[in-house]
Amino acid sequence: MGIAPTEHLLWFDENRKWFEAIPLASYDVAVPTCPGWAVVDVMTHLAFGLGLAYPVALRTGPNATDGEALSDVEWPSSIPAGSDAKEAFAVHMSDCSEAFAAVDPDALCWTYAGPGKARFWLRRAAIETTLHRMDVAEALEIDDVHIRHDRVVDALEETIEFALPYGTAIVGVPAAAVTISVEGHADEFQLGHGLPNADISGDGQAVLSALWGRHRDGVEISGDHADADRWMTVIETAFSGR
Repeated sequence: MGIAPTEHLLWFDENRKWFEAIPLASYDVAVPTCPGWAVVDVMTHLAFGLGLAYPVALRTGPNATDGEALSDVEWPSSIPAGSDAKEAFAVHMSDCSEAFAAVDPDALCWTYAGPGKARFWLRRAAIETTLHRMDVAEALEIDDVHIRHDRVVDALEETIEFALPYGTAIVGVPAAAVTISVEGHADEFQLGHGLPNADISGDGQAVLSALWGRHRDGVEISGDHADADRWMTVIETAFSGR
């Protein structure tokens, strides 16, 4: 049945608390997988783009236009730094967690993918914070991000169900199809239509990192490498900076 919204909230809270524990001394460390960003930029991106915005999305009607959807968000007049950034993260992400805990997961609302349910945002928050936790852990040389297999599969499925279609709507659909094979997972995923020209395979966490435009360590490609590459750059291009 997949991961339940209550589990997505637990997953999100684990990541939220991990970020809160990062010392201020690490805030200026560059994050190579998010070009141009330091740790503090990841923190503020999550604090405002997620912590501040997602509770507003939860209470936005499902038929709102993209332009209307987040119009009620009270964006800060300036981006905080240092201890102010740390405090903003703690406040907004905690408020977001409380909003998630209070909402009916099946409540109708607007989502990035159009009319949907609140559970979309709980899942999105868990996965978004996981990806950025991977980014920051690598930058700080902390080897503590070992995602459970069921969560990796859930993140891959969300990537295929939401992120790649969302990305291709922005940058276009690559001409050739490819398959994705994940170690320890019986199902094979296909991106695109028609006979696939290539296969992307490897450990689930490595495949997830590759599809999100981070790096391709631990991923193997068989068949047409150029076609696989086109798919692995869709999200990187469409979600630039995320």
